[in-house]
Amino acid sequence: MDKVLNRWTLIIIAFIGIVLTVMWFLRGSIVKTEIRAWVSPREVELGYPIRFIDSTSNATDVLWEFGNGDSSKERNGVYLFPQTGKYQVRLRVNNSVEKHFIVTVKESNRPSGYQPIKIIAPQTAIQNEYISFFADGYSKEWRWEFGETGEVDSYEKNPTYAYKLPGSYQIKLMSEDLAFPIVHYIEILPEYTESDDSDVFSLIAKDIQEHLQNIIDGESFNENYNYILSKYLCNNPNQLVITNGAKQTDFYSYCYDLKFIGSQSTANIQDVVIETDKGSNCVKRILVKQSPSTATK
Repeated sequence: MDKVLNRWTLIIIAFIGIVLTVMWFLRGSIVKTEIRAWVSPREVELGYPIRFIDSTSNATDVLWEFGNGDSSKERNGVYLFPQTGKYQVRLRVNNSVEKHFIVTVKESNRPSGYQPIKIIAPQTAIQNEYISFFADGYSKEWRWEFGETGEVDSYEKNPTYAYKLPGSYQIKLMSEDLAFPIVHYIEILPEYTESDDSDVFSLIAKDIQEHLQNIIDGESFNENYNYILSKYLCNNPNQLVITNGAKQTDFYSYCYDLKFIGSQSTANIQDVVIETDKGSNCVKRILVKQSPSTATK
């Protein structure tokens, strides 16, 4: 009888040991996952995005549901609600636990006729040259970071700034109406002296060539025409343009012809050479090589 009891005792002890061992290995899945996630802002105007962020440990499967049928499997991102209302945003992690957030989307208080804010500025400029930056849009306050100081450089809507060092810079524009900054990139070329005028002239000619080609390709006529006119021609639309060594016309007429060339056929600005006025440094003559050779008539 004692032998039977001892045998059952050993069996029970072994069973308990097996159960404890299994529970030890499964302890990670038994403990409930704690979701660490954020949605911001919780109250937003129509037309502005929210940002969603998940940093839950050991999250392998993430699903964000925005309460209107839209969803995302990205852990972090931004989302723009198309309509006003109150939405329950749900986050499911590893298909087992979830967390909810309430987001309220209100009507916008922006004035009628509002247009998205954008930066109007050149893509290239010269070191120590004063550059004009324009904020196109409506807001009550502005904050410009030009990327050189690491700080806010101006609170004006349309500031000017001169870069002290050459290089590539990221410009950021913030306002009270923006959830995220507007970004623009600019390349600052080294300041030149008389000894390297030829290199600078080549850069100017290349820049003019690109903007003339933009006109042919159907991009904004006014933007590209006024860019060349104000930056290089000292606002004189009568400066001479010689096409393929033969055709002579004033700058405005030449650009106006390019606008129609692009709508009727394919043309390329192959090369541009400039001549400047030594007294004013204005471009006084532009020599253009383009195809087809009968492009302007």
